[in-house]
Amino acid sequence: MSKPKKEHNYGYLNFFDIERSGLYRVQRKSSGKELISKNYGLETSTVFRALTKWVNSRGFKDTAPWPTKGESGTDSVMCYCREIKEFPNGEFMVVLWKHDPTDTRGFRGLEIGSDGKPTGNYITNTASTTGENYVWGHPCYYWILPDKDLVVSLKFDDSKCDSELMQKWVNYCVRYRLKFPGYNSRQPGDSETRIAFSLPQSPETYNLLYKFSACIKIFKTSEEYLERICEKTKYMLLRNEVVVSDAAKEVEMEVVVSGKDGLDKANIEIFNYFQTFMAKFFPKAKETDDNIRKVEIRLEATPSLEQIKELITYSSGFSDDGWADVIFIDENESGTSIKSHRIVERVVLPPAIDAYSCDQLYKALSATRDVFLPIVSGAKKTDEPAESVARVTS
Repeated sequence: MSKPKKEHNYGYLNFFDIERSGLYRVQRKSSGKELISKNYGLETSTVFRALTKWVNSRGFKDTAPWPTKGESGTDSVMCYCREIKEFPNGEFMVVLWKHDPTDTRGFRGLEIGSDGKPTGNYITNTASTTGENYVWGHPCYYWILPDKDLVVSLKFDDSKCDSELMQKWVNYCVRYRLKFPGYNSRQPGDSETRIAFSLPQSPETYNLLYKFSACIKIFKTSEEYLERICEKTKYMLLRNEVVVSDAAKEVEMEVVVSGKDGLDKANIEIFNYFQTFMAKFFPKAKETDDNIRKVEIRLEATPSLEQIKELITYSSGFSDDGWADVIFIDENESGTSIKSHRIVERVVLPPAIDAYSCDQLYKALSATRDVFLPIVSGAKKTDEPAESVARVTS
């Protein structure tokens, strides 16, 4: 029995405060802690305007600012830019393309034309033939609001939300690729080009570092409430979906996840392991099977406040009505979903074969921005109390 055709594609919005965006003096103490100065320049608008010009001047594959192989020789999680556009009010839409060698769910091959630009054509991961003119991956959508120090990610069923990868892409582009006259100097080396930053009034110092970082906003909670969850939690339920496929079956049980740390990396490795395990021992039952399996892992654990905050960031791509979740269980078997501590709104677009364009996304967001932006402006960062907010469904 075939699946009914989807008439609507819901895009869930997650909101991030821009913590740092610019040039800083950084002093690293022996303890490993960083002392960071005030901002010395290269504001968000300046950087994203430069990113727009840089992306539009090169082929798609040249928009990834790091090599396809890591230092250990393993395949890197790659990030390309599908499209970036500035709008008249100074806001930006960014469509990135994430290629994760360990992720096969919903994998699509984006065709690259002879001019190095995407053609808009795709092949699925079941295609019998592929070629070097395809880049496999998923789209990632971001709305940048410099005047509000805000980043908004949009997560659809056929896209990804990876705020860490987006931040890495911005940092690497600025630190290793872009030119800012008066602010940076390029020094070609044997294996890489070294870029140093300074101020126009002190051009020879080169003692500054560019940083771009963002943290997810939380609502319906306070730090004190999160601490009570920490104290009462006896178990944690980790839920996610895995894909049972021939490709997953051939993957080794030990998976290397590059560019991830701590709980984020641990969660990804756990579910990659189960994807491989289920593909080997519980293959799809019939041809009409969609290959998707729900996995729930129960852990005896009492998380710290910092770990809960990290899990909130990890769950930023989880839709409110989806299976994926992190649930904290107390001694009375009462559960608290991590989804209840995020600002998550949504927009609706018609299904599309191609990635959504910047214009499509911005039009959908503009229709309801006057409703949810005041709510977001009144919300607090992850370390401050916040008020309950209502859901926007249009």
